[in-house]
Amino acid sequence: MRTQSRERRIGIFSALAAALLLGSCGGGTGTKAGSGTEKTTLTVEATDPDGDTLHYNWRVTAGAIDNRDARSTVWTLPAGPGLHFAYVTVTDGKGGVAEQQYAVSSDTLDIAAPVRAPVNRTALAFTGSEGGTGRLSFVRTGYFFANPNGGNDVERYIYMPSVRVELRNAANEVVFAGESDATGRLDLPQLANDAALKVYCAAGRGIALAPCNASRPLDAPVVTPTAISAISSTLQPPTDPAHNLRLYGHLGFADGGVCHHRNEFTGRSLRATAQLQLIDGSALAPAVEVNQFGDYAIDAAVPVQAQLNLRVRCEGIDILLPVRAATGAGYDADTKVELSGVLPNKHPRIVKMVANGPEGSVRGAVVELALAGAPSNSLPGTNRFLAFRGLDTRAGACLYYKSFGAVQDCDAQGNMLNPISLADWRRQHKFGAHATGNVEVAATYVNKMDLNLVRRMVATQSAPDNIAFVVCNHPGPEGRSQREVDQVIDTALADEKLVACVAMEWSVTPGVNGSKPFTKFLTFGPDGGLLLSVNLDGRGEKYMPGTCVACHGGNQYRGRFPQAGNPSPNLGSGFLPFDNGNYLFSSSGALRKDTQQMSIHGLNKLVRETWRDSASNAVRNLVNGWYANDTRSELQESYVPPAWQALDVTRPGAATVYREIVGASCRTCHVAFQGFDWDAEPQRIVVPAGSTQKNVHVCGGSPDLAVNASMPNALISRDRAFERVAEEPALAALMQQFFGCTKALPDPAYTRQ
Repeated sequence: MRTQSRERRIGIFSALAAALLLGSCGGGTGTKAGSGTEKTTLTVEATDPDGDTLHYNWRVTAGAIDNRDARSTVWTLPAGPGLHFAYVTVTDGKGGVAEQQYAVSSDTLDIAAPVRAPVNRTALAFTGSEGGTGRLSFVRTGYFFANPNGGNDVERYIYMPSVRVELRNAANEVVFAGESDATGRLDLPQLANDAALKVYCAAGRGIALAPCNASRPLDAPVVTPTAISAISSTLQPPTDPAHNLRLYGHLGFADGGVCHHRNEFTGRSLRATAQLQLIDGSALAPAVEVNQFGDYAIDAAVPVQAQLNLRVRCEGIDILLPVRAATGAGYDADTKVELSGVLPNKHPRIVKMVANGPEGSVRGAVVELALAGAPSNSLPGTNRFLAFRGLDTRAGACLYYKSFGAVQDCDAQGNMLNPISLADWRRQHKFGAHATGNVEVAATYVNKMDLNLVRRMVATQSAPDNIAFVVCNHPGPEGRSQREVDQVIDTALADEKLVACVAMEWSVTPGVNGSKPFTKFLTFGPDGGLLLSVNLDGRGEKYMPGTCVACHGGNQYRGRFPQAGNPSPNLGSGFLPFDNGNYLFSSSGALRKDTQQMSIHGLNKLVRETWRDSASNAVRNLVNGWYANDTRSELQESYVPPAWQALDVTRPGAATVYREIVGASCRTCHVAFQGFDWDAEPQRIVVPAGSTQKNVHVCGGSPDLAVNASMPNALISRDRAFERVAEEPALAALMQQFFGCTKALPDPAYTRQ
């Protein structure tokens, strides 16, 4: 089993794959020594550097767990085979949080999977309003922080929680009202595409709403919520002279962490607050939330020579920080005052976690989140990957399935009522014995550059307006040797260690998208049951459909799927092409790379067909380029689009950058992002020749912390990209020339978030 001292992280579930496949960790569930009853005891050992009393919260993806506030609990594994996950959250009562995942396979327990009665359901005609969701982000610029590492002050954008917002139509009627969250964002509901909206906002309670003073005008009509989603509304400092104190700062723990935690799956959320007070304790303004980066900003009317404190609360922490005394004539609106401080706490640390069967044998393995040296370590937290475009909730995930008939209804907690199963879905789309003349296309491989999972892919077209793909996923190899690849593929073909099966369909839902086909996503567990969430890259459960939109695009989705009402299921997402240059294949005859070329070509032709009615040509152009418009059956891995070939003439090395960086780590996802065609517009991502600019989404280092090193958005893609650059000096030189960095740069002042 890989340990934390290993220098490089090679794949998702690295320690897990080794433990379950090779039978380490004392005889895992993959051996007869681990077989038996479904009762499994989970135990976690954690320490707290401050000696605080620790508390425990348990969740599982399948089966049932006793969610007791104790370091040990009992997990009743679900019936049937598969790979299942348990999560523990350890808290210290002062804002400190530690999380750990553990995975156990039930393959050898010999507990029969439940028998489900067939569910035959046809989606009802959609009667709601079609449109997209959107997101507004509220930040303040021009705030400079004292550099805790020495040197010049550095700018950080301050993301503003609790910004009150109203969307008004042309008649000035309020169609939506809400407040930004701790990330400074406000996720909008689904609004009609023909909506002409004005955005009004106020940077705090008690302040009158007014048209947002933004980086681009928001007081003019906005055609669609999709257009709103592209806007970052920059709230400028107030001009009200009564607000003569502008206080701001960073509040972090002694270990560099911050008092902010949000996990939709475990249901835990916490954040610090800051309140401006007179020296006698009377409040001068309501408490404000400290944002996800540990920053805050307060505007208040204060006596010009007042003695002030900032009261900071974070669960059990309640401290006063003295505000710097005013000089000269006193506090004035033209002078910002920084007050940063260290909260007296450090995060707890999980030392060990283990699962035991009733006979004492160790079952399964820890899923390591942060192995030493991995580039992804620079972005801590469960919401860093597969989450840039949005994070969904249990209620929203259920409502998404309901919107196209996969569940009958949802209860008040977001639980599915009478959902379909994988068998129902296969029957509906005429897979296997249900075929009526339609032909299946299949391929098996490891997607080494993306999620490092063994993927058993099957697709079919049962009608001109119905194309369906289903892929069953198993842990990939720890390394890249052919022996390891063969081993994990053989395990997958034996239908062992199944994580989940993800289904995609390009089909019609009456009343949606002009009753033309569009793309939908479903995820099924190892027992064939419909799932609301899935863990695809080791950082925890993410709810549908956002975890799919992260890579498959969604020009009708930004932020999250609505949690109420009758929303449209059309996300504006699409199927992704199959790039066998980024895969690992078995050495077995029928599963070798060369012997699966025809199958992969067939899959790509089906993918291309799903984009036939789209205004975007990116996927069609890529597939046509790979196969020279179908005049060749083998994918041309050295393909470079015409725009990059042309750039290579004036900037030598552009073709190599495309093949080795964009093609390997970026293209598969971004080709589905409509309106963001890197293949046709390389200038969208490369920096000008001879400049000192950098692509902040790749490199980071800018004051805009939310976009710093946000790409690649898949953990394995990120690790592979930066590991390759670190290993190959020539590629590093090109990376510097075309993107402005050779590795992700730290945030300007406080590197831990």
